[in-house]
Parts: sequence; structure tokens; C-alpha cells
Amino acid sequence: MRTPLIIVALSLSAAAACAPSSPTLAQSDGGRACFFVQEVDSFASSDDRRVYVRTGRSEVFELTTMGCSNVDWSHQIGIAPRGGGSSVCSSMDAELIVPGLPGGRATCPVTGVRRLTDTEVAALPERDRP
Repeated sequence: MRTPLIIVALSLSAAAACAPSSPTLAQSDGGRACFFVQEVDSFASSDDRRVYVRTGRSEVFELTTMGCSNVDWSHQIGIAPRGGGSSVCSSMDAELIVPGLPGGRATCPVTGVRRLTDTEVAALPERDRP
């Protein structure tokens, strides 16, 4: 588990991308599970393509990228919501911000988002469990 986690909320406007069904979890019209960026507690990653984040409700989401340099070595990441919302429901909703060289950072578009089942979380290798 890696902490601290920096949550980058570029815009926390009232217009969320998903309509909330509870204070911490939102459901989109298609029934997909969503999460609010400010609810992310920790993250883990062992490669440059997948990042696992844990929310305040102990839900784990897999965020996939096309490749994000240093995310597997980073102790901090940011999740920047796109489109004026504060929730992440699909790949169009966020990008990762990863510290790079001194004073620099990488911005990586998220290409996929999915909530893992308890069985999938239990099957993750230790290094990938947030």
C-alpha cells in the first residue's frame, strides 16, 4: 500500500459526471460503479499500465492507461477529473498525474475504469493491493 496519495481535483463543480446514489459511491445510467476522487485513500501499481485505487468504502477500482512513466515507482499520484465533475465513471472522466523528475510531472490519460469484485481484489498480488 502506498500513501500518501495526492488527490488533484481540478474542478469540483456541482455538476458531477454521475448522479450519486450514496455519499461515497455513484452509479451512472448504465449501472457502472463510479467513485469520487476525494474519496480515494490509497493506490498501488506494479507496472506502467494499471493503477489500483481504494476508496473510503473499501472498494477497489482498476484504472488502465496506455503507459504512465514512473507510476509503479511513485509514492504519490493525482487523479484529475475531466469535464467539470468530481467523480470517475469511465475512461473519459480522469487522467493520472504522476511526479517525475525534480519539479516535473507526467499526465497520463485513463483509458479504462472498472470496479473490482471482492474475489478479484483477493486474487491481486500483494504489490497490487491498495
